[in-house]
Amino acid sequence: MSPLLVFYFLIYSLAAQSGPVCEKCDMETVRITRENISALTFERVQDFLCIFDESCAGDYEFYRASNETLFDVVYKAPETFLKVLQFGELKNHELIFEELGAPAHAGIDVEVVRARIKEQDEKYMFKYDVLSALD
Repeated sequence: MSPLLVFYFLIYSLAAQSGPVCEKCDMETVRITRENISALTFERVQDFLCIFDESCAGDYEFYRASNETLFDVVYKAPETFLKVLQFGELKNHELIFEELGAPAHAGIDVEVVRARIKEQDEKYMFKYDVLSALD
């Protein structure tokens, strides 16, 4: 096999395996997401959403910070949020919906967040799942 062909297959296999690299319950990812809340990209939202995991259930500090940040992400970048749910190779959709159904405190204005999702295009297959979770 030629070195060029080996190089091609190596690059191809790395690209095919790309996706979110998740550190479950990672407070650093929460912090980075909050610091960049006004400049959220697909990759940043994907990295944030993939940290949600059932193993985080006992960590109140993580729950509160990640839950508040989740609502901020949905409010600031609703279209990007829906795109990541649809195309982001996440395996924790149900857990994210549960988080949306249980705001960490009364100061989170769920109706304002819900209105931002309602404004989004019908083409996003998780739009109505998110709206149901926010009820």
